[in-house]
Amino acid sequence: MKTTDLDVAIIGAGTAGLSARAEVAKLTDRYRVFDPGPYGTTCARSACMPSKAFLQSAHDIHRRAAFDDLGIVGADGLRIDGARVLSQTRKLRDGLVEGVIEGMSPWRRTHLVPHAPVFQGDGTLHAGGTRFAPRATVIATGSRPVVPKGWRETFGARVLTSDEIFELRTLPGRVAVIGLGPVGLELGQALARLGVEVTGFDPSATIGGLEDPRLQSRLRQAIAAEMTVIEAQADPVEGHDGAIGVQWDDGRIEVDCLLVAMGRTPNLSDLGLNEIGVDLDDGGAPELRPGQINLPGTRLYFAGDVGRGPALLHEAADEGRLAGYFAARDMDAGIRRRTPLRIVFCEPQIAVVGAPWHDLQDRGDAVVVGEAAFDQAGRTRLQRAAGGAVRIYAQKTTARLLGAAILAPEAEHLAHLLAYAIDRGDDLQGLLAMPAYHPTHEEVLRRALRAALEKSDVDTPEIEAIRCKDTPDACGADQP
Repeated sequence: MKTTDLDVAIIGAGTAGLSARAEVAKLTDRYRVFDPGPYGTTCARSACMPSKAFLQSAHDIHRRAAFDDLGIVGADGLRIDGARVLSQTRKLRDGLVEGVIEGMSPWRRTHLVPHAPVFQGDGTLHAGGTRFAPRATVIATGSRPVVPKGWRETFGARVLTSDEIFELRTLPGRVAVIGLGPVGLELGQALARLGVEVTGFDPSATIGGLEDPRLQSRLRQAIAAEMTVIEAQADPVEGHDGAIGVQWDDGRIEVDCLLVAMGRTPNLSDLGLNEIGVDLDDGGAPELRPGQINLPGTRLYFAGDVGRGPALLHEAADEGRLAGYFAARDMDAGIRRRTPLRIVFCEPQIAVVGAPWHDLQDRGDAVVVGEAAFDQAGRTRLQRAAGGAVRIYAQKTTARLLGAAILAPEAEHLAHLLAYAIDRGDDLQGLLAMPAYHPTHEEVLRRALRAALEKSDVDTPEIEAIRCKDTPDACGADQP
């Protein structure tokens, strides 16, 4: 068997793999990208983009409930065409996928190996009847949804994940969402708003990845108005007339299908990593040291969902580019993570920035918390939007911003603002010195910043304290 020598092998043509290729190609032409397809990245095919297109339809039809209050008549005549929602979602998705594939065209014919490679004991890769000997390898094989053993065998096509849901031709009448993390919460609420009877199951005390207990209670209240949420482990069994029965300790329901959103597992088990002495942990991932992308003593670089970082697109792109950069130069690869930022596009939106709640709890009295509500804020009332709240976490002695949790309309924008501030090392006084236009959600953020500053050990000059007070027409503000 002929052996092809490579400077870098890149396994996977998703976000991380394509990012790695862009960096490798700047330095060498002796590389190959291995991927049997389908192409187009997980984000474009089944995650970020199609889910947000689906959500947009759901949020827009839900908006009709506010039309009378806005003086817009005829809302009763609007209806949901579930088949068309799914068709339009697929149309947008396919366009995005085609764009990614088109971007591969300059190098696809010469540098893409459309086969899944397997490591051999001598460190070579075998793919499509050819042996490759890479000096360095970037592994960016992505992940797949977790489905409990036996569920697909028992229930067949009635088991859906984010990989299959957009392939439906019509919306089901009844769905059980198993797992209410970000994916389950987004898709569950979207289905409910599109007229599906939705029951969500999650034994965790937190849903949507929102740890702050005060905001968690608000979130559950908001979601419970649209779908049933059961804090229990679901046990699916065969039901009547083709339905699936879902049992838990206190009850049973019947649904048409299961939407399984129980997390994802890395696609590493079939690579033959054990043949080259690489062990995987119980979660199926390599045991990388914090801040490292390659395994110690090797030129194996792990990026994207198979790496150590959060399974988020911007993290995958960062890891891929760094992996490609260092792999092409035969160097160890480290990474300085960006300020943590997570957003869930349900309504109200969820955003978590900076240090998470569980870390801050360990610091006890060293952390102060400032809170403000959006319920009666001017912008919220004008938009006829859902309420919510923002919680600001800061260091007590210095008033330096540490993190925040937000449950609010358009929380994504406040979250980015706070992420920038945390990365810059800003304190509450500095943030309060910035203007807040009226009427905007930033006015509510300023109240939370002010509440946290008042609990800190930092003295605020009287003139600055006066300037940071709410204006007389700031709706929902506590006026003296």
